[in-house]
Amino acid sequence: MKIKLIALLLILSVSQSYAQGLHRCDVPMPDYIFRQKHKSVVLQLTEDRKLQAATAIAVNNCLSVEQVKSLASLFIDDFNRLDFVKAAWRNTVDKENFYFVYDDFAYFSTVFMLHDYIRGMEANPTDYLPPYEPPITLNFPLFDYPAYENYRGPANCNYPMREDEFLRSAIQVAGNNSEANKMLLLTQIAQNNCLSVAQVMKLASLLGSEPYRLSFFKTAIISIFDLNNLSFGAQLFSHIPNKAAFNEFISRPIPGPGPVVPPPCAISTDDFQQIMESIKQESFNSTKLTIAKQVIRSKQCFTTRQITDLVKLFSFDDTRLELAKFAYDYTTDQENYYQVADAFSFSSSKEELMKFLEGKR
Repeated sequence: MKIKLIALLLILSVSQSYAQGLHRCDVPMPDYIFRQKHKSVVLQLTEDRKLQAATAIAVNNCLSVEQVKSLASLFIDDFNRLDFVKAAWRNTVDKENFYFVYDDFAYFSTVFMLHDYIRGMEANPTDYLPPYEPPITLNFPLFDYPAYENYRGPANCNYPMREDEFLRSAIQVAGNNSEANKMLLLTQIAQNNCLSVAQVMKLASLLGSEPYRLSFFKTAIISIFDLNNLSFGAQLFSHIPNKAAFNEFISRPIPGPGPVVPPPCAISTDDFQQIMESIKQESFNSTKLTIAKQVIRSKQCFTTRQITDLVKLFSFDDTRLELAKFAYDYTTDQENYYQVADAFSFSSSKEELMKFLEGKR
């Protein structure tokens, strides 16, 4: 489809009213923040969830046309792509380039629908309302859910996750039609959070299959706070064999959390190269420094050689020195840290690093 030809035919009419002060945004979000938000859309398991996540980004942030195009390309369906692009138009910084977004559509019809929408928005700029995303409501079964607030019995974890975080996780699970996908998400929630019996019951109720519910309970038990309330979970099962299997399971000795084995503290060569590339892509020294610090604080397990290579990405010794001092606490072979001095251009910077290291010993 020669969408570009259509875009060229429409360009004059699309760009007529940009002098009317419609811009609410002047600067798009920084690239490193956009990449994080872009990834959050990619990770959504359904087109509907992608649309919700991308629309929320568009409504609450300023975007460039390139950023809009990058998000629009994540959709398979032209109509979802159209809905997102409509939501993104108002907060696009360089609206005069918006016709480039037309290239991402597969059909002429959706291109013309987008064109008509933009013309209408330009003609009535004060009529704009941000897209309304109706809240997803969850109707859990009317079970007798046990309270955990005053619980003092045996527990496998410290305290259940906050209710708002729990509801966000439950909504994410409920947005999937596949029982297998739901089970995968539920397993991740159980592995990464402390849960009350009531929360596990509510999460399990999102599964239609009673064998799946039983399997989830068996997975989640090592993350349950109020273990003495496990018997309440029998309400999830209407079939006698499944209820009997659940009661037999909870009658066994309660398993405690397994021993925590710390992962090996190292950054692989591939991971380090990706880190280097992500920092190199930034244009501004201050942004590079911020990202480098964020990565070092997050990953933690760097070698002196890797820190030296990161320090060399910066042009000025003052920035290099700031990063070198910051990274010391996150380095595995601190006895070799003097080698980072090789990254500095001036002897004064090398001496200051050495004084810093002496103060650390």
